[in-house]
Amino acid sequence: MDAEWFHVVIGHSQNNGVNGNSIFEKAHRSIVLIIPKGGDGSPCGSGTGFIIRPGYVATNAHVIECGLRYEDIVVKDFKGKLHAAKIEGIARNYKKANDLAILKIPDTTLPPLVLADSAIYESGHEGEEIVAIGYPLLGMASSADKPALTDKGSISTFKPDENIFIASGMPLNAGNSGGPIFLAKTQQVIGVAVAVLRGQVQINSAPVEGVSFFIPANILANFFEEKTGEMLPDVR
Repeated sequence: MDAEWFHVVIGHSQNNGVNGNSIFEKAHRSIVLIIPKGGDGSPCGSGTGFIIRPGYVATNAHVIECGLRYEDIVVKDFKGKLHAAKIEGIARNYKKANDLAILKIPDTTLPPLVLADSAIYESGHEGEEIVAIGYPLLGMASSADKPALTDKGSISTFKPDENIFIASGMPLNAGNSGGPIFLAKTQQVIGVAVAVLRGQVQINSAPVEGVSFFIPANILANFFEEKTGEMLPDVR
């Protein structure tokens, strides 16, 4: 079967009993639903974002793309509160590894997540367990107010030519785009979910299914500092 690549924008995240409950309990207050709106004021898509610094939200550029023309983007937090978001920075002509955007919201009480030094995991850490948390389809009443866990997966490899991590065993569902990927052992954010491959692909000469891509945390940190002129706390 040929692999099909697509952005992860709208859909469900499933909790299949993965051992990520402690991560979820600590992190869910920092993870938000991103709702871009079209010219008529109705949602034109949705995705996930997370607090990277008080008042700042990281997500994918493609998540908010449909709302750029009207600059109408809403952030919904874990309490269901809506925040008008301002675009602080966005990657233009983006590819997978720089598909990033930074939003600014007036609420500075939502706690930021801690970024890992992703460079440490670029080699010698194949099989490292990771967990994704994201939001389901906008409007699904049962879970739209809360983020949800996906299946736990692992790092397969890092592609230095593309500056992107590849994960296996964690077929990100639509709705995870822009959401955090956590290291299971440290509960730090190692990257940002960006895309998934449907179908079987070859990784290190072995057939693999459930392949996802995520942007390294260090690229996100550099992007944030470039677009905002502010430094992130030295906590990595």
